Amino acid sequence: MHTVVGRGLSRYTCEPRLLRDGKGAGLTWVDGPETSLDPTVLRPTSDPFATDGGVKMLTGPLGTAVVKTSAVAPEHRVVRAPAMVFDDQADFLAAFGRGELDGRDLVAVIRYQGPAANGMPELHKLTPALGVLQDRGQRVAIVTDGRMSGASGKVPAAIHVTPEAAVGGPLARVRDGDIVTVDASTGRLEVAADLSAREATGRPALDNEWVGTGRELFAVFRAGIGPADEGASVFGRWAMTEESAVVDA
Repeated sequence: MHTVVGRGLSRYTCEPRLLRDGKGAGLTWVDGPETSLDPTVLRPTSDPFATDGGVKMLTGPLGTAVVKTSAVAPEHRVVRAPAMVFDDQADFLAAFGRGELDGRDLVAVIRYQGPAANGMPELHKLTPALGVLQDRGQRVAIVTDGRMSGASGKVPAAIHVTPEAAVGGPLARVRDGDIVTVDASTGRLEVAADLSAREATGRPALDNEWVGTGRELFAVFRAGIGPADEGASVFGRWAMTEESAVVDA
């Protein structure tokens, strides 16, 4: 295989050096270092930054979630605080702008953001606002059935909560003031309330409320989507349905 630096991939383990002597200058290749020159940036597997890879699974009465702990300081990895419930990240940001989140510890529950609700959009706008509150000394965390990829940052964020609110998951029955615990040390996602007797509240946006955005075109996929912890795949859901049909037959 030919690449821009020559044949094969071995050149990518070397460093180009420009040599100068009395006859002029020339390019040569030397072997790259075999050990990290800065272990604060790159480490070998024998000495990892975190033995769990900087990711923790959470389980509990609110479902299953994942939290990225790699950028969260140890003192912020356990948050127990009253819930503030929102059905859209825009509502959360509006409350932040009005100062309604100031001066209190809180767990922001952002629900109806899963694959069956609205296609699981990126919720990257949440972190800067909660980061400001955390920097002020407030204890804050996020619990959502939505997606944040690598944007969860320094705030503990229990994301991809399954089952999601749109299919009747526990988040649909959480209310403002419920005490929620996000514990990224022990891997627990708790709520100090009996949700079994409660009716679900809130809802995802309806297709007619999306007219003109393009999302209304994908209603068939949202209706048949699988859960986030199984890849949020329509193919997985269809395959399971077909398999069940064969078994039932």
